[in-house]
Amino acid sequence: MNYQFFYGLTFNPFDKDLPSQYVFESSDYKQFISRMEYFKSTKGFACVYGEPGSGKTTSLRAFTAKINPQLFRVIYLPLSTTTVQDFYRHLAVGLGLLPKFRKVDLFHQIQVQIVKSAMQKNLTTFIIIDEAQFVQHAIFHELRLLFNFQMDSKNYACILFIGQPLLLNLLSLQIHLPLKQRIAIHYGFKGLSKDEIAPYLVAMLKAAGVGEPLFTPEAIEAIYAFSGGLPRKINSLAEKALLLGSQKRTKSINAEIIQTVQDDSEMVL
Repeated sequence: MNYQFFYGLTFNPFDKDLPSQYVFESSDYKQFISRMEYFKSTKGFACVYGEPGSGKTTSLRAFTAKINPQLFRVIYLPLSTTTVQDFYRHLAVGLGLLPKFRKVDLFHQIQVQIVKSAMQKNLTTFIIIDEAQFVQHAIFHELRLLFNFQMDSKNYACILFIGQPLLLNLLSLQIHLPLKQRIAIHYGFKGLSKDEIAPYLVAMLKAAGVGEPLFTPEAIEAIYAFSGGLPRKINSLAEKALLLGSQKRTKSINAEIIQTVQDDSEMVL
C-alpha cells in the first residue's frame, strides 16, 4: 500500500527536494540566516561547513530563494574541481559576460564587471562555491587576488565557501592563511538537537496535511540515536518507517519499527 495514502499525506514531507517554503526553522537554520543577512551588508568572504546531510544545502536554498534579485546577483559554482581557467570562464558567464580567452584578460574583465555592477547598478555579486573542500589550491589563491581590490578597502562582492569540515583544514594550510584571515564569517552546522526532533517531525507531517503526531516518543528517541540529528538521516529513517508502518497497517510509528528500518539500512551498507 502507498504509505502517503495510508497516512493521509498530500506529499512526501521527507523528500530531500522539498520547496524551500517547507524549511524547518531549526537553530542551525536561524543561525545561518542571521549570519547571511549580516554577510549581505558586510560582503567579503564567509565560510559555512558541516557534515554531509546536516542541512547546509536546504538552508542555503531557502536563503537564496528569498534574496532580492534587484540587489544581488547570485552565481552558484558547484564545479570545485575545475581548473583556474574554467573557474574564471564560469564566473564570467555568471556575470553575463562573453569570456575573454587569456586568463589575465578574464581576470580584469571579471573585476571590472563586479565593480561596475556595484557602483552603477547597486547590484552585489554573491558567489556561492559549493563542495569547497575540493577546490584546487590555485583557485583559492586566485580568489584572494581577484577580490583584493587595490583602489580602496571596500568589498564589492560576497564569496561564500560551503562544504564539509575538511574545508577548515584546507583553509588552515600555510599557503591559504592570507585568504583565511579575510574570512569574517564562519558557521558550522550541527544538525538538529534532541529537543528539535519531535517538533521537526510534527512540522513536516503538518505541512503534508497530517495534524496528529505519527511517531511515538520512543520512536523519536530512536531516530535521534540513529541519526545523530542529521536531517538527511532523520528523513531517510522517517520515510522508511512510514513505508513499513503502512505495510504493517499501524497508525503510529514505534521504536521497534525505527529499529527495523535502521537494521535494514545497515544490512544494505
